[in-house]
Amino acid sequence: MAEKWRVEGTLFDACNCVTLCPCGYLQPPTFGDCRPTGAWHIERGNYGATTLSDLMVAGVFFAPGNPLFVGAEKGAIIIDEEASPVQREALQMIWGGQAGGPFGRLLRSLKEKLGVTYAKFDYANDERTWSVKAGASVEITASFVKAAPGMPIESAPKRAQTYDIVFAPSGEKVVGIADRYRSNVAGLERDFAGRYSAAGRFAYEGP
Repeated sequence: MAEKWRVEGTLFDACNCVTLCPCGYLQPPTFGDCRPTGAWHIERGNYGATTLSDLMVAGVFFAPGNPLFVGAEKGAIIIDEEASPVQREALQMIWGGQAGGPFGRLLRSLKEKLGVTYAKFDYANDERTWSVKAGASVEITASFVKAAPGMPIESAPKRAQTYDIVFAPSGEKVVGIADRYRSNVAGLERDFAGRYSAAGRFAYEGP
């Protein structure tokens, strides 16, 4: 049985859709399937008596349609190598969906659990630019969408209100574009540029 838990902090995601990702508006993905990666920095968190603060997690997934409807079909988790064995188990329970919360819903139809990788994370996210490197498994660099040159509009981060439960509880995120989105973990390979990315905050709890 899962322990009572709560985690909160900053996150960002990237996928193969064009900006703005339609899944958060309950529409089908731009190219039919969804190939998302998310990166989470836990500012404060616990799983029962186990503290999870200042740890990182990334998830690389595949869904044959909008994951908010069909869930993810394949998924691999990357956990901060700084986590202790007890912390690793707790993070795997939460991000693997066994502890309930948003991943319990998104991973309800997961057919292929592609395992857990441990890596050193380099992460930055001030909601203007964001990036992550998790060993050789994931590399993403992105920033908020800027006005075209010559337009009489100030370039500033713009928040979008969506139905994206990954950005729970607000559903708000800063709209961006990934200059680089690469992954190579458990057969989930991506190499995109100029596609969707977004940054924001999260607060999850369960069970």
